[in-house]
Amino acid sequence: MSRMQAVIGIIRDCNLEKMEDIELIEETLGKSAKLAGLTLLKTISHKFTPQGMTAVTLLAESHIAIHTYPDENSIFVEVMSCGHGDAKRIPEYIGDALDGVAEVVLDTVIGDE
Repeated sequence: MSRMQAVIGIIRDCNLEKMEDIELIEETLGKSAKLAGLTLLKTISHKFTPQGMTAVTLLAESHIAIHTYPDENSIFVEVMSCGHGDAKRIPEYIGDALDGVAEVVLDTVIGDE
C-alpha cells in the first residue's frame, strides 16, 4: 500500500482582511504546496456572500482544501498527500501568511512509510 499523510488543522485569530483576499489565499495555497515538496496542478475557489470562501488546490499527490469562517476568525484546513514531505507544515505556513495561529488536530500516516 502506498503512503498517504492526512492532516487536519484549524487556524485561529486570522487577519480578517487577508482571509477575504481570494488572490492571497490562492497564492498562499500554492506556496504552501511548494514548501512541502508537492506538485500544484490547479486551484479553484469560491467566495461566499457576505463573507467566507472555500478553496481547493489539486496536487499531483492529492489535495489541500480550506474553508474560511470570518465570523469566527478561523480557517479549517485539510491536507491529503502521498508525497514524502511533511504535510503538517502546510497549516503552519498558511497560519503565518494570514497572521493566525495554526493547530494541527490530526496528523496520521496511512500505509507504508
